[in-house]
Amino acid sequence: MTPPESTPKTVYLHGWCGHADELDAIRPALSGPVLAPGWMPAPGSIDLETWPLEDRAPGDAEAAMRAIADDLVESIRRTIVDAGFVGATLIGHSMGGALACVLAADPMLDVRRVILIDSSTPMVPERRSGLIERMTGWIDRAANSGRLATQAGWIADCSTWVPDFFHLDDQGSDRLRIERRFMFAPVVEAAAAIGGAVQWPIDESLETLSCPIRAIAGDPGRMPVDAMRAARHDAEIVELDGVGHYPHVFAADRVRELLAGWLGS
Repeated sequence: MTPPESTPKTVYLHGWCGHADELDAIRPALSGPVLAPGWMPAPGSIDLETWPLEDRAPGDAEAAMRAIADDLVESIRRTIVDAGFVGATLIGHSMGGALACVLAADPMLDVRRVILIDSSTPMVPERRSGLIERMTGWIDRAANSGRLATQAGWIADCSTWVPDFFHLDDQGSDRLRIERRFMFAPVVEAAAAIGGAVQWPIDESLETLSCPIRAIAGDPGRMPVDAMRAARHDAEIVELDGVGHYPHVFAADRVRELLAGWLGS
């Protein structure tokens, strides 16, 4: 059933290797209907037989990942339209914030506002190029050595960088659940999603949005706050110390308070 036009609608976009259940902690702050589509590729959905491995020209791997990521954008756009959530507020965490910016640039969606939760926006050029190279390497490895052996290497590698997403005091079942999702995400699909998503026109979209922009930055976090302020002088940015990359999970009370204020304005 399509929500009435007078009802405030919200679309929540989880981050890379995330899940819609991260919405649970902030759902009480969202008074109207909420759409929380999953956008990560399904395990095994990418056919390695078509991956450009042999005699690859420069840019072939990047183009293949970009095509996968662009299909994700189009799939979510159709989901929003078909569910009757045109005119909604988009809330995006991490890479989901980048996705929110790209979607909000589409005038057909008539986005009311964008709220970024420690989003990877703007996309720092060094981060983009580094991630493309790393993710290409993982897919090449899977194409050469098989998914299972590559997954074992992915799990071992995750243990070196996953802790950077959390504050030292962020312990317990929530953190463990998030860590497992990173480690056990299907390596090919996870690598292709991020390798393609960082190629979206994230910065261009962010700079051209006409709707209000609000942002919550965590610490340690992924949002380049100074770059965000430079790109959008009009954006309201709240920095939360000591909550890590998941403020909506580990500082849910404060995030709910901020969301309620922004959504009520």
